[in-house]
Amino acid sequence: MHCAMTCSPLLPIRRRFDASQQEMADIVGVDQSTWSRWERGHRHPTLIELQRIRAEARRRGMPWKDDWLFEADEAAA
Repeated sequence: MHCAMTCSPLLPIRRRFDASQQEMADIVGVDQSTWSRWERGHRHPTLIELQRIRAEARRRGMPWKDDWLFEADEAAA
């Protein structure tokens, strides 16, 4: 999928995790279809769901910046 201006920051974040939509959905506790809608910018995760992503990144020892949640820049991935 190629993102235009409507993309959320979740695609680059998922790429940082090197994970599928299903894997990210499992981390957050939602269905894959929900993650897909978030990634396309059709819906938005709650603060608690965003915190779960950050917590998993930290658990994995991944570098993390909260700013990434607000940047829909594919080049950052």
